[in-house]
Amino acid sequence: MIGERIRQLRLKKSLSLSEFARRAGMSKSMVSQVERGNTNPSVETIRGIAAALEVPVFTLFLDGNDSQEMLVRRDKRISLSIPDSIITRELVTPDMHRAMAVLVGRIPPCGTSSPNFTTHVGEECIFVLQGQVTIHLPDETYTLEPGDAFYFLSRQPHYFSNETESEAEFLSVIVPPTLARHRAPIG
Repeated sequence: MIGERIRQLRLKKSLSLSEFARRAGMSKSMVSQVERGNTNPSVETIRGIAAALEVPVFTLFLDGNDSQEMLVRRDKRISLSIPDSIITRELVTPDMHRAMAVLVGRIPPCGTSSPNFTTHVGEECIFVLQGQVTIHLPDETYTLEPGDAFYFLSRQPHYFSNETESEAEFLSVIVPPTLARHRAPIG
């Protein structure tokens, strides 16, 4: 199953076996064996594969359903966990292997998304549903109220905070679907 998923994602990104193997730091024969399910990749190999595909590791384990329309019920959302983050995130879209991902995020009172600035490829738009979300960039800070939106290139170092005494909730639209990868100290 994971081998099929890796092959689907590789082909979706138009990567040849050779180019993919180079990016993942693997031999072509190893990639072929993994894709055919003839070997079980190590955790380190899976990390290399995910990096080469520019997807979070967990997407390699998701069902590869590529239908155009999908209903995602509130109680069936996939919860995402990011190390060092107290924000809860749930996928509103079916998965992270579409052209975009929409997540609903919640920041507890006086909480922050990360102890460090984070970056990832792509673009992001934050839309506040309730409470107050402060977006921190290296040289600017923006405080958003319900109904406010903020768009930015997510390769720009950023993090979010809730500086109030009540929970904040927001939608995050990410294109392409990636999550924070690189971290730099705040301050």
